[in-house]
Amino acid sequence: MRFLTSLLALAFVSTMAVAGTDVNEIIAKHIEAKGGLAKIKSISTLVREGTMSMAQGMELNFTQTYKRKNKARMDMSFQGMNIIQAYDGKTAWAINPMAGGKPEKQSAEESKQMVEQADFDGELVDLKEKGKKAEYVGTEDIDGTTAYKLKITDKDGKESFLYLDATSYYEMRLDTKLSMMGQEADVEMVFSNFQDVNGVPMPHLMEVRTDGQTMMSMTYSAIKANVDVPDARFAFPAETGDKK
Repeated sequence: MRFLTSLLALAFVSTMAVAGTDVNEIIAKHIEAKGGLAKIKSISTLVREGTMSMAQGMELNFTQTYKRKNKARMDMSFQGMNIIQAYDGKTAWAINPMAGGKPEKQSAEESKQMVEQADFDGELVDLKEKGKKAEYVGTEDIDGTTAYKLKITDKDGKESFLYLDATSYYEMRLDTKLSMMGQEADVEMVFSNFQDVNGVPMPHLMEVRTDGQTMMSMTYSAIKANVDVPDARFAFPAETGDKK
């Protein structure tokens, strides 16, 4: 009886420990694991180069360029064609050779997605300033690894779920909704192969999954921090005369 009582007491304490897990403490440990806030903020620009592989067997090279504050650009090359998606902090635009090849401003939804992509600090940095909140909702097994599950709600009420490795505190997966070919889809963004970039561990492999199937993977061959990038690199071409 004493043994059973001890087991029940242990189970109660364990349940209370999980229920009482402080989301702010988890976030603090995540930021510390990623090098600390000062290191994260010391990166003013980021350039990622790599290869994108699609489920259909298509493969293309890409370069992602980011600059504070809220500037992003993606350059992709495929069979001699150059595709550009960019955001200059106010306007999202694109150049698609398969759609005429002229610079076109993007929709409000596409602009919102580019704003999210332009944030290279990570989901859990400056939550309040971004109008987001995070809640701890428990632990989950992700491919044999225990992960903390956090619900992230943005200022528009959109919910996503971020999973952090309970040991390393690195991000493992982000479950969210993306607009794909005009339709909203539930996707899993899976992060792995973390390597140091200017003192900040960053994933060098990112996979996008839907319904358990990998639809796209992005393998980064090089990630460079604090590269000199002019603002004109992100500006709508009609305003600069530069379409490259």
